[in-house]
Amino acid sequence: MKKIWTNSILLMCFFLTQAKAVQLSNNGSGEVLIFPYYTVNNNLNTLYSVINTTEDPKVIKINFYEADNGRDVLSFNVYLSAHDVWTGALIPVVSEHEGHMGENSALHLTADQSCAPLLVKNGQEFLPNDIEEDLWTDLQRLRAGYFVVLEMGVLSGFAEEYAHHGGNGIPENCPGLAEAWEVEPGEPWNLNTTVFPPSGGLIGGAHVVDVNDGVSFSYDAVALENFWGDDVVMHTHPQNHRPDLRDAYPESKILLDSGELAVSQWDHGFEAVSAVLMKSEVWGDYMLDTVVNGKSEWVVTMPTKYFHTNLSEAETSPFYNQWSGVASCDYFDNEKYDRETQTENPVITCPGVCPPTAPFPDMCFASNVVRFLHPAAGTTVPRILGGDTLVTIRSPSVLHATESGWMSLIFGSPELNHRLTSGSGTSYNGLPVVGFVVQKSYNSGAQEGLLAQYGSLFALKGKVEADD
Repeated sequence: MKKIWTNSILLMCFFLTQAKAVQLSNNGSGEVLIFPYYTVNNNLNTLYSVINTTEDPKVIKINFYEADNGRDVLSFNVYLSAHDVWTGALIPVVSEHEGHMGENSALHLTADQSCAPLLVKNGQEFLPNDIEEDLWTDLQRLRAGYFVVLEMGVLSGFAEEYAHHGGNGIPENCPGLAEAWEVEPGEPWNLNTTVFPPSGGLIGGAHVVDVNDGVSFSYDAVALENFWGDDVVMHTHPQNHRPDLRDAYPESKILLDSGELAVSQWDHGFEAVSAVLMKSEVWGDYMLDTVVNGKSEWVVTMPTKYFHTNLSEAETSPFYNQWSGVASCDYFDNEKYDRETQTENPVITCPGVCPPTAPFPDMCFASNVVRFLHPAAGTTVPRILGGDTLVTIRSPSVLHATESGWMSLIFGSPELNHRLTSGSGTSYNGLPVVGFVVQKSYNSGAQEGLLAQYGSLFALKGKVEADD
């Protein structure tokens, strides 16, 4: 790894260079967008959008992954004209797949006019193929997860012409793009035109909508820049899961909390993505005020976990365990404070024989939901997001504690030993995570007939650490 100390002017120049090393975008746009969560549990809907901010017509891959193990449940291509927008929605559905009839599942819908060859726009149920390898194959697990958008290239020639939206807002020839993919699996399309390397400029966001309560939780996608190597074009069949995060250029560029700029080389592309997402601690608040029936949950998603825990050629690190067919668990510690700095202090000494220490809690899935409860609350308290990948945390049980506060999830302590080490021996501490806080409240004093449900969402923050 190369370490570069620099003043603010040199730092700005460094980020503006075209050196290929995966990094977090500093303006929210890039070649790759990571959406930390979708869900259709609790009768929620998830709406999303992808915007092409550039004058370049583009082809993108959209991959949806279920929450347990990050297995692909739907992939398709979208051909965007300049300044185009793609939108879609996810809703709950009862499955009609053979072998899964009657199981809870999820359905993708879109009314967008942009070309998406082979996608059933008026209703495409998520697919069970990849989870059939696991021990739990119920399609309920497809109802929550995360998704990733990857730019595959810039269109030219016939492809650009076909994808172009005319004066009526409709692309010139979507059937022509679909016909170009009437080829054998693994073969390139038969349209005689060139796709040029990606140019970036994608932005995106999503809304988790509770239609019944009139509440929406909105977030921005996490954008990656310099994802691809020089002159790389990976334009694949619409139903191919690739490209994905393993196809990143295997070099990362990270601004550490110390102010140091770290550049590291890796054996695999997904390790470079993991490196730029690593957090030794994750911070956020919780709100449980009884007077407004306050509820709080965190989404903690690890979008590269599948590659570390499922691929035989990859190191499991920074995770502990390979995927077992039902779980891959990693311990974490936490520190909770109420709004007046009250916290639970661990017992250092005790008379006689000390009671056993409580075990560390753990997260066992690619996308986890952390639920906050009062110290004595029952576990039947209604939830915001629903789902099965649940971790429960209780607020501090101390005298005079306020009902709300904040917490640090700790992944990088010496006892936990979550570390990702580059070829030069530099270690990034923690786990590769993205996510957010959702909070919901209810105003029981509102006038009759007025909507009195409120929702808010905040991105999780965290600490970035590395050492030799």
